Amino acid sequence: MGFRGPIYSHVYTESVSEVQYAFYQEEIKLAKTIGVDIARYPKDTFFSRSNILGPEYMGDGACAPFDDQFPMAFGTGPFSIQDRYVTEDIPVGCHIYHELGKKFGVATPVIDSIITLGSAMVGTDFYETGVSLEELGIGHLNQADLLDYLENGNYKEEDECNG
Repeated sequence: MGFRGPIYSHVYTESVSEVQYAFYQEEIKLAKTIGVDIARYPKDTFFSRSNILGPEYMGDGACAPFDDQFPMAFGTGPFSIQDRYVTEDIPVGCHIYHELGKKFGVATPVIDSIITLGSAMVGTDFYETGVSLEELGIGHLNQADLLDYLENGNYKEEDECNG
């Protein structure tokens, strides 16, 4: 049956934090290349059971050390590999990052590895079934057009971009 304990309380480890920090670095590279910014967190914020959620939801300095349990997370899950953290976050969030990386020339090896492993774990090819930029209606936008859309709400239809 496998481990059924809550991830933030029991399973969170320094090695998982290293992966999350590497993922975050890829997000920063994508954002910089596209021309937007994202919330910034110092590396040490990732290295606790509460990860960046601690300061994000409980204020600066909130931290649950690895050698302590995190009682607030008891019973919060996930309790199955079929949880939304795999079945939604990977084909939506991770896949969109993958697609943006391809479009704007930013390597996303950590994000891609999560897509690959998640696909293997649940038996679904998230590269095939993941949300595409075309489905979001932004696949045809170049960097300038995407920024104009994100910052000002000015959306160019495909024929305006290609014709």
